[in-house]
Amino acid sequence: MDTPAVRFLYETDNRLTLFPLILPFPVLLWRNMRIYTGERYRMMHDFYGAFHVSVRQRYRLRFLVCTVLAVLAILLEIWLFTLYHDRCTAISSGNSHPASLYVPYRYDNGNDSVQEGVYRIVDEKGRIGYADEHGNTLIEPRFAFGFPFENGKAKVTDTGEQKEVPGSDGEYHYWESDDWYYIDRKGQRIE
Repeated sequence: MDTPAVRFLYETDNRLTLFPLILPFPVLLWRNMRIYTGERYRMMHDFYGAFHVSVRQRYRLRFLVCTVLAVLAILLEIWLFTLYHDRCTAISSGNSHPASLYVPYRYDNGNDSVQEGVYRIVDEKGRIGYADEHGNTLIEPRFAFGFPFENGKAKVTDTGEQKEVPGSDGEYHYWESDDWYYIDRKGQRIE
């Protein structure tokens, strides 16, 4: 496949992305069925029929092994595609960092920027954690709110609420909590 086709597959987020990967096989099967009809089939049958029985069995075994390997390669490709789809989408879309197992925290109409080699990530419940610039999760999402790392530490809290800045018509928000504390890059509390 050419580069635009690969980018299209990796940038498309719906379930139809596997369709182009599977489409060639029925087409090739139909083509082979059309080729080996009538006279051509008889010619191939006579060619292989001339071999000794053990030679024919060896050819059948080779064919079976090649078929099984091809099916395993297809399944491996589909598994790797689904496993690394988010990472490839992030890289091909030009994000500053690849996706980890969690999505990057959205800040200022984009993904959180990398500061001191770390960026914020969120899980499906909205909890905040941290990942390095390579997408490896450093601190699993477990905080209600968390600021970016600064001078080797980050300000986080386990409780609190998000409030709207008065007069911003819902565009700006801030976090309010009575239990802020600092953590290091390992997620340990700093006193």
